[in-house]
Amino acid sequence: MPSQLSYDDVPPPRGWLLTAFLGVWVYLVAQLLRGYSGWVSEAVRLPRAEAEQLLGFFAGLGSILVLAGLTAALWRSNLAAGLSHAGVRGLVLGAAGVGVLLLFEVADLLGLFGVEPDSVTALLRARSVGDILGTSLAFAGLASLVVGLSHATGLFARPAREAAEGSREST
Repeated sequence: MPSQLSYDDVPPPRGWLLTAFLGVWVYLVAQLLRGYSGWVSEAVRLPRAEAEQLLGFFAGLGSILVLAGLTAALWRSNLAAGLSHAGVRGLVLGAAGVGVLLLFEVADLLGLFGVEPDSVTALLRARSVGDILGTSLAFAGLASLVVGLSHATGLFARPAREAAEGSREST
C-alpha cells in the first residue's frame, strides 16, 4: 500500500524515546523495590501496606511512560514515513490503552491520598482487569503502528523486477 501523505518536517522522536527509557527505569526500580518492601517501609517511615501501594503506583506510572513514549515515537515515525490506515489505527489503540491505564492510575493515586468515593473504590477493585485491558490495547496499538510503518515505507512491497514482469504480463 503506497503512502498517501508524508510530512517532511516531522522532528525525530528523541524526546518520546527518552520518556519511554525513563519509564523502563521507573518500572524496573519500583518492581525491584517491591521485593524489599519491608526495607522501603522502614526507610520512608510508612506502614508496609502503604509502601507496597506506593511502589505499585510507581510501577504503574513507569508502564504508562513506556507505552506512551513508544506509541508517540512510533506515531512520529509513521508521520515521517507517510501515513497508512494501520498507523492511524495503531495511534487510536495505543492512546486508548494508555488512557485506560491512566484512568486506573489516577484512581490509585486518589486511593493513596485517602479519597475513596464509590467510583474510586469500584475502579480500585477492578484494577487487575483494567491493567490487562489497557496493556492489551496499548500493545495492539504498538503492533499496528509497526505494521503501519512497514506499509508506509514499502518494506514488504514487491521487488522492482517482479513488479516490472507483472506489468508486462498485464499488457
